[in-house]
Amino acid sequence: MPFPPLTRAVLIATIRDTLEPLPFVHCLWEGGSTGFDRADRWSDVDLQCEVDDERVADIFASVEAALSRVAEISLCFKVPEPAWHGHSQRFYRFANAEPWLMLDFVVMKRGAAHKFNEPEVHGTCPVLFDRSGLFENPIRTDRAALETKLRDRIAMFRARVAMFQILIEKEGWRGQAIDALHFYQGLMLSALVELLRIKYDPLRHSWGNRYLHRTLPPAEAARLQSLMFVASPAEIPAKRAEAEAWFNALADELDARPRLVPPA
Repeated sequence: MPFPPLTRAVLIATIRDTLEPLPFVHCLWEGGSTGFDRADRWSDVDLQCEVDDERVADIFASVEAALSRVAEISLCFKVPEPAWHGHSQRFYRFANAEPWLMLDFVVMKRGAAHKFNEPEVHGTCPVLFDRSGLFENPIRTDRAALETKLRDRIAMFRARVAMFQILIEKEGWRGQAIDALHFYQGLMLSALVELLRIKYDPLRHSWGNRYLHRTLPPAEAARLQSLMFVASPAEIPAKRAEAEAWFNALADELDARPRLVPPA
């Protein structure tokens, strides 16, 4: 008998009802866009939990068994470990749901140092249950350390941009458009994006292109978008020069600021 269409509410309730009775699961919460009140009809479900260190495999087994009672898992992607964040993560897609209604599920060991519970960075996450008090005592951003880090990042990017712009140009002279575009995106635009984030969203300076349309003023978002979209190899030299000039002006502006990280 086919499953009825899966909804966001049913998906979240299924995981909560499965994990809350387990004594070795200490906290379950939503992450992602819900922390910023930005979830919309195309949002996936981001769930994160804190568990006893030796129970990670048991959690995935319990969750997958519970999902099998309300949905047909059509695809599962296991993030190779060690993952960049140090936790265990799997993505699930379901035959009885729209393809964007995926489950992004992260299992964090209780002994892990960092659990994405910094409200200043990750927003106000809806907590489904919290027996460990993880969200009663959230991590606060060390703003003095971040200030030093951001100034070091700006200095590093200044040197990197100055050193490696020639790679973009010489690949154009060689007629190697793919390589020129690769270096333009990786060496120029990535540096420009991080400086823009430092200016407008310093606590999330490392988030790359994510949410930039919400982060930047409309005029600057439009300008950046025009630099990102390259219609032909012939456009790369002029766009590279414009991006570098913008980068240098931003670096000067940021260096002149008395502080980059606002007070709490």
